[in-house]
Amino acid sequence: MNKINFWASLSLLITAVIWGLSYSAQAEAMKSMTPLYFVFWRYLIGCLVLLPVLFVRKKRPDKKLLIGGFVCGICLAGGEILQQFGLLYTSAGKAGFLTALYVIMIPLIGIFIKKRSNWKIWLASFVSTAGAFLLCADSSMKTIGNAGDLLMLLCAVCFAFQFIFLARFAPEGDALLLAAVQFLTVAVLSGFAALVSGEQCSTQNIIATTLPLLFCGVLAIGGACTVQVAAQKYVHPATASIILSTASVFAVIWGYFLLNEKYSLQNLIGCALIFAAVFLVQFSTETEKKTQI
Repeated sequence: MNKINFWASLSLLITAVIWGLSYSAQAEAMKSMTPLYFVFWRYLIGCLVLLPVLFVRKKRPDKKLLIGGFVCGICLAGGEILQQFGLLYTSAGKAGFLTALYVIMIPLIGIFIKKRSNWKIWLASFVSTAGAFLLCADSSMKTIGNAGDLLMLLCAVCFAFQFIFLARFAPEGDALLLAAVQFLTVAVLSGFAALVSGEQCSTQNIIATTLPLLFCGVLAIGGACTVQVAAQKYVHPATASIILSTASVFAVIWGYFLLNEKYSLQNLIGCALIFAAVFLVQFSTETEKKTQI
């Protein structure tokens, strides 16, 4: 692994740490704000964080990046919105596992678009998926097939395509512009979904959710998600997804220390498998890197 790949992978791991903590912030936010409006506000804040930097630089917007940000934003918004609605009809355990299937979907999709992944990525993807199952599994996992489960599978497909499209457009150049357009697209689409679904959001709701919104909007979206966009210039999308899947592990760690949550030995084994997948996927030869999406 060269230095650029190392620092990109490390940046993605730091992103996962922040995302893991954002789960605790989201859990706190749900006490005073509806899910879709929370998606809307945090992505809008994430976009606003980047606008001053984009304005100061005064770079001419690249049409290809604008299109790329819009496409990535549609996929990301689709995943976020489907996930929120899916949670209405399925358990949190099944939702966590089915959403995590985007990790294995990325190399699968790669077969159809003639961008094959090497065997280590395939193995790491399966190991990560097995880890996600052990981490999320509960009694509800015995039955999979209701409407909520289907929505979660579609959510995973959306997230998989978001990674693939980021890998396509991120190398074009301006990561900040690509990220800002993506965040704005998510904000607009989730805001529209919130209006259609009849969710309510008052000034009191926003005030009561100020700290989680600022953390998730400024740090998790404006900061960590932008880092993800920049890092995917140098990292295979399947590799990026496996590294970022550790967010669920860090969510467990943060949940234990901040929310006094308890976890079983099975859950801890799942965490270990996900980390093992991250270590495995880091070892690729220069020849294998030529097969990247």
